Amino acid sequence: MIVPPAARVCVTAALICLAGCGVRAPGAGAAPARPTVTALPPGHPLGQPPPTVWSPSPPPSCAGSGLLLYAGPPDAAMGLRVQTVTLTNCGDTARQVKGYPRVRLLDADGQPLKVKIDRGARRVTTAIRDPRPQAVTVRPGRSAAFTLAWRNTYGGTTHPPAVGTTLVVTTGSGRQRVSGLFDLGSTNLLGVTAWKPVER
Repeated sequence: MIVPPAARVCVTAALICLAGCGVRAPGAGAAPARPTVTALPPGHPLGQPPPTVWSPSPPPSCAGSGLLLYAGPPDAAMGLRVQTVTLTNCGDTARQVKGYPRVRLLDADGQPLKVKIDRGARRVTTAIRDPRPQAVTVRPGRSAAFTLAWRNTYGGTTHPPAVGTTLVVTTGSGRQRVSGLFDLGSTNLLGVTAWKPVER
């Protein structure tokens, strides 16, 4: 059969339109299907929560006695530990501390450790200065401090190393506690300097 020229033009135009005028095959260009979420089995490493980033605990609030005890981070070098303990008067009445502070160390079970107190810390180290014992008046908003010093050396095999987790400081208004890590090894010796005023 002979197709007239006009009909051939229409058929050609129709084919071109089907190929390029926006007519798509069924399913072509449809939005991709959402991926199926599959629960990971327990214990899978990718299913574990991200590790917790350590952050310092918030500072404690003022105690009922009006005194706030704070132990700064220990400075460690060659087995020697040096740590400053600060007592702040957060009340409205002047307080007084004098001489060497009365301290005790408690273990993780809250039991006192048998520790020798080295007043002046001269037996532990000569690297820190001990202010002379004196009476220090701590006015509201002001602070007084002392320094602890000990060595983390362990030369004994018959007894486990002495490790304190709580420092108890006795002041005129009662006992104050602060948590920390006091790893005295086998020395059982804790150096303590005298109270001194903290300059602004």
